[in-house]
Amino acid sequence: MGYRRILVPVSGERDDERALDLAGLLAEKKHSEVTLVYVVEVKQSLPLDADMPQAVATGEAALQRAENYARHQSEHKLGKVALELLQARTAGAAIVDEAIERDVDIIVMSCRNRAHLGQVSTGETVPYVLKNAPCEVVLTRCSETD
Repeated sequence: MGYRRILVPVSGERDDERALDLAGLLAEKKHSEVTLVYVVEVKQSLPLDADMPQAVATGEAALQRAENYARHQSEHKLGKVALELLQARTAGAAIVDEAIERDVDIIVMSCRNRAHLGQVSTGETVPYVLKNAPCEVVLTRCSETD
């Protein structure tokens, strides 16, 4: 089983490594195109193209760390890796839009359970992507001890 176009949303957390390892496993040798995407969420009170230098710098650093891991440290090193930094109102919608635009075969993402109002939640991004993605989605949930 191999996928030619893979989208991996990254957050800058250690969980990214799990998603990248999984993407490497699913990639079709070194011929797959893997896009790493980081989304800077822009508050409704700001224009979508607002200058957010600190958030952009955080995103660029997360993308660079993820690219370095994917190319050099992962057990399944990836060949072609593209980086995409996006600004959007919500990460979920930006990820789905990027998957559509790039005609990806699969989205590989990681998450963590979080307690919110006494309920276990994965946040808003994961459910949105699972519901709206135009392709397969593989989700790896990291344990609290990772």
